[in-house]
Parts: sequence; C-alpha cells; structure tokens
Amino acid sequence: MISMTYLLTALLTGLGLAANMPATQAAPPGMHYAWQVLGIDTAQCLSQASQALESQGLEPMQNDATSVAGRSDTVTAMFVCIESQPAITTVMVVVASDSDEQALALREALKQAF
Repeated sequence: MISMTYLLTALLTGLGLAANMPATQAAPPGMHYAWQVLGIDTAQCLSQASQALESQGLEPMQNDATSVAGRSDTVTAMFVCIESQPAITTVMVVVASDSDEQALALREALKQAF
C-alpha cells in the first residue's frame, strides 16, 4: 500500500503543475485510470507497458519491480502490474494531466498500444 501511495504521489509531482502556479490558481490535475486482468506475468506486463509508453512518445521517469511511468511536458502516465497468481496479472494504467481531454485520449491510446 505504501508503494502505491508513493507512486501516485510521484505521478502527481511529476506534472509539476502546482509548483508552477500561484496557490490561488492551482488546480489538481485530472486523473483517469483503467485496469484489466490478463494472462501474463509481471515481466511481460512491464515490458508491454514500457513499449506502450514509448509508442506515445513519453519520456521514461520511473521503473521498478511492479510499475513503469513516463511523462511529457503536459502529461504523466503510469502502469502498475500486480501478479496475483502465476501468469495472472492485474494491470492498471493511470494518466494525469491538466487537460481532461488530453488525459482521456492518452489513456485510450495507451490501452490500444498495450
């Protein structure tokens, strides 16, 4: 649970939106997610997630045992892969941006690329 909290905090921090705006104008970024259970293992999930992030031109910013994340100037995305049984993995993609339209479009593009 701590690692998920850390990852989501890192995701929001990566956007750097609040740091660049006065407190009176700061607005939290829109966050959108999707998840799916697949018949793959964690290593396969992380590999596919990395390829999906690269396909959308996102710069790698984090990679660990269960997650991989990337960002651009306006959006941050993260895949989390949790293997519940051998070769049964839940994959979640989280996208954050100050533009809901951009976040939703990227989420759908990442789902298709995955």
